[in-house]
Amino acid sequence: MGKKEKWKRLMDAFGRKAAPEYEEKGYPQAGLREMAQTLSGTDARQWGKYAFHREPLEGKFTEEQKDAFTLRANACGKEWAKRIAGKYESRSPRKIAQKMGLKIRMDNTSRGGANVLFAQFVQPDEITLFADCIDRGCALREESGCALLERETLTDVLLAHELFHAVEERNAETIYTRTEKVELWRKPFSNRSSIACLSEIAAMAFAGRLLGLESSPYMLDVLLVYPYNKDMAWALYDEVCALVGK
Repeated sequence: MGKKEKWKRLMDAFGRKAAPEYEEKGYPQAGLREMAQTLSGTDARQWGKYAFHREPLEGKFTEEQKDAFTLRANACGKEWAKRIAGKYESRSPRKIAQKMGLKIRMDNTSRGGANVLFAQFVQPDEITLFADCIDRGCALREESGCALLERETLTDVLLAHELFHAVEERNAETIYTRTEKVELWRKPFSNRSSIACLSEIAAMAFAGRLLGLESSPYMLDVLLVYPYNKDMAWALYDEVCALVGK
C-alpha cells in the first residue's frame, strides 16, 4: 500500500484520535448523561469549530472562512443524502450500500487505545464496521439517555457516514468536499490542497439527513470513546465545550 493509499484509508475512517493536547491528566469528570445532553445541543456551526480544530491547515483560514466552509460542507452532505435516497429509493444505508455494490464487513477486533476506530471505508468498495465499538456504545444507551446509541440506529449512523465516503470517491471530480481547495503557496509553482475536515463535516451531515436525526452524529466522537478511555472522552468533551463556549 503506497503513501497516498494509506492516507486515504485513514481519512475515510470514522473514529477519534485523542485531542491534540491530550494527556492522561485530570479533566472535569462529567456524567455520561450530562455530556450527551450538552453535546446533543451543539449545532452544526459549533461542530464545524471542532472539526477545524483538528484540521492540519486550520491556520490558513479566518474564523469567517471556517464558518463559510462549514456551511457549504453541511449543505453538500445534505444534498447528496437527498440525491442518493432518491436515486436508490431508500433511506436505509444497508440497502443503498448493497445497491451500490459495496461490501459490508463486521470486524470483531477491539479498536481502542489512543485511536478508537468505529468504522472505515476502504477503496474501492468495502465498508467495515467494528462490532466491539458498537457493542460498547450500545451498553451505554440507558446510562446516557442518548437515542443514537440504540443498536440499529448506531449501526446505521456508522454505515451512513462511511457510505458518504464511498459516494465521495465515486464523484471526486464534482463533489464539493473534493473540489474545494486552498492554495498553500504560489511560487515557483502553485500548490493547491483539499481541506480534509470538510469530508468529515459533510459525512456527518449526510448521515444526519439520510436518517432524519435530531442531533449531530458528531457527538459519537466523544460518546464512543468513553467505554474505552474515560479520561480521553472527558478531554474531548472539554475540548468541545471550550470551542463552543459551553
